[in-house]
Amino acid sequence: MESLVKCPECGSEALNKYGRITGGKQRYICLVCNRQFVGDRSRQGMKDRPLCPLCGGAMHSYGAGNGFRRFRCSKYPKCRGYMKVRMEDDQPC
Repeated sequence: MESLVKCPECGSEALNKYGRITGGKQRYICLVCNRQFVGDRSRQGMKDRPLCPLCGGAMHSYGAGNGFRRFRCSKYPKCRGYMKVRMEDDQPC
């Protein structure tokens, strides 16, 4: 039986299942190098991330709640750009 999952560190197929992450994806541990990783690393990125108002760089989402999503500049802490966006209409506040 051929394993479809390989260790991203050493490429070994000698793996054990090692629980699940909060989102339900399977975690593995490599028996050769002891690296822990998630098998399916595909992500759904945000389509329309805002640009930093200070430096113009991309921003990363770092929190959501109470109908808002908070973004911080990807160059943090060098650039301290910050933005709070309403989740319903995706308009800056």
